[in-house]
Amino acid sequence: VSGWGELSDLGHIHPAVFPNFGALEEEFNLLIAGADPLNINDAMDRLSTLMPLGGHQFESYQRMLLGAFDIGLHDLLGKILDVPVYALLGGKRRDRIPFCYPIFNMATPAGEDPTSEIEDNIRRVQRVKDLGFNRVRKYIGHNLVAEEQWLQTFRNTFGDAIEIKSLDLSGRFYWQDALALLERFKQYDYEMAESVSRDREPRGMAEVRRQLGKPISEHINDHQRILDYREAGAIDIVNIATCSNGVSRAKDLFDFTQRLGLRALHGTTQELSIGTAAAAHVMATLDRIDMPCDTAGPILYQDDCTQNRVKYEDSCIVVPDGPGLGIEVDEDHLREIAYKGQRLEQCGHRAYRRGPFGWPRGFLRTPGRETSDRKRKRPAFSRRSRCAGREAGRARSLGFVQRLRHEIPREGDAPL
Repeated sequence: VSGWGELSDLGHIHPAVFPNFGALEEEFNLLIAGADPLNINDAMDRLSTLMPLGGHQFESYQRMLLGAFDIGLHDLLGKILDVPVYALLGGKRRDRIPFCYPIFNMATPAGEDPTSEIEDNIRRVQRVKDLGFNRVRKYIGHNLVAEEQWLQTFRNTFGDAIEIKSLDLSGRFYWQDALALLERFKQYDYEMAESVSRDREPRGMAEVRRQLGKPISEHINDHQRILDYREAGAIDIVNIATCSNGVSRAKDLFDFTQRLGLRALHGTTQELSIGTAAAAHVMATLDRIDMPCDTAGPILYQDDCTQNRVKYEDSCIVVPDGPGLGIEVDEDHLREIAYKGQRLEQCGHRAYRRGPFGWPRGFLRTPGRETSDRKRKRPAFSRRSRCAGREAGRARSLGFVQRLRHEIPREGDAPL
């Protein structure tokens, strides 16, 4: 029995600070060998002795690695018990989750003509509309002239037929600049704004929220920070992603946020079908869905590593059924599409000299023993962990460089 997790959207961090996956796999396998697959808490406690949770933001690779293992362990347990992951969380309350499709920030440099890129993105939205989806969200980049031209063209083309759920500033702007551009873009009728302060500074975010008069969302993956941002009046909505936290912690953060009287939305790390399925199982069990989620990877990417992608219908994600995540990985195809370039390996070798196992110093804890003399050779993320007294299993973390995010598929291709 195999359990699969996903470490997704590696583009947030430069490859030079990626971990040495081979060394990391060796250490994790030593820690998890003999663990009871029916006791996810014990397995995660073992893994956490090697790697601290990391920062509170979703870009934390420690957090995302541990989240990938948590997803894989839930998938494994569901398959062993022959139940869906949502059953492990108390049962599903819904079969479909509203979602919105992302349009990324304009890449045209300032001073150059953005017409071609605008037309490409408008065609993308048209295909979304043709498939019956009626909701998008827009990332805003530094070329504000091009961004406004796109918004104008979008509204002129589609009118009110397609909603703009959010303008995502991704922490690119100081709050004063964010407030100015969000006020200017109000004419294009967006519902909320996200990550409106470059330093995620609560007082500045609170001022944007007060003056703008629209809901403000932020990525927060820590209970105390949720309390701090609420006390500062900085947020209306907490953005939580399963791939950044794992299944158990994501469910806990959603419940915590909603019981505080805040709204919560499921964000994204641009997951493939494994991570999207995990997110759907979490959202299926929540008391309520406050906002459409952002998980659109299975229709965003041109390729996937699964035999059965997560399905989308009527602007909703269909919650997968079947044991575990309800997703089967095509291992042969995974090997075909895995990144085979040299840049990642070369960057990893440079990073290796910076600290243990390729992490910058302070990122990784080694539990009381030297490992440099070990000569074991193991293929990355492929060793089966024998679980004492239980059915043999393995939890594998998927982490290959995702590609083709911005390319437009050929006519007739299913993904967008």
